[in-house]
Amino acid sequence: MLAITKRSLVLLAVAALALIIAAGCQPAATPSPTPDVNAIQTEVYSTVQAGMTATAESLPTATITPTLEPTATVTPTREVTPTDTSSGPTITPIISDTPSFGRVDDKGQWLYNIPDDTSSTPVFAPGEEFTVTWRVKNIGTTTWTQKYQFRYFLADPTLRLGASDILFPKEVKPQEEVDLTLTFRAPNTPGDYNTIWVLTNEEGANFLNLNFSFRVSGTAPTATSPASTTAPTEAPTEAPTAEPEPTETEPPN
Repeated sequence: MLAITKRSLVLLAVAALALIIAAGCQPAATPSPTPDVNAIQTEVYSTVQAGMTATAESLPTATITPTLEPTATVTPTREVTPTDTSSGPTITPIISDTPSFGRVDDKGQWLYNIPDDTSSTPVFAPGEEFTVTWRVKNIGTTTWTQKYQFRYFLADPTLRLGASDILFPKEVKPQEEVDLTLTFRAPNTPGDYNTIWVLTNEEGANFLNLNFSFRVSGTAPTATSPASTTAPTEAPTEAPTAEPEPTETEPPN
């Protein structure tokens, strides 16, 4: 727009100058009044200003379209409530037919205990010695050799109750059963107890947990001194002294 304005101004100025020169070249037959220079300049200025206004009006008005910034998309974040592990019920291990450890081929199924602790809790006296037998079935595809073990599982050594880890008493093929027997001694403190043991293959991998729950009730027996079995010593009896027999003497002559 600035270039067009300057060009119009120049053209108008040239046209005005040409009019002045033409006016000076007319014959002097009729004297004309002397042109007013100030009026001519004012006319030129008005003409130029009018041309600039017309040019500006003829130009299209630029429409400014504001550029909108993209709105950030807020992705909602799911709030996770942390689980409070400071309190809550104690989880008791549950016997499962599915192995929780070891290779998948080793698979055992608990059948029952002797004595049975499912219908009612067995009760023992403090310090009483008792025996527990677990009947287990091999429901996997491997043969349990005599290198397989029946081992204590808990970290608390007191619940071992005096029993030792044992090897399997025989080879157990798939679908066969085996009895695993341990001898325990009940604690001296009355209460409810649960001892947990585990089947372990020859590679040291556990594949079935077994437990036994029982109750100790009563008081511990008081230790007593054993009765003496030595027979009392009798005082020696003196043998009676034999009286001397009378001696017969011959009568005098």
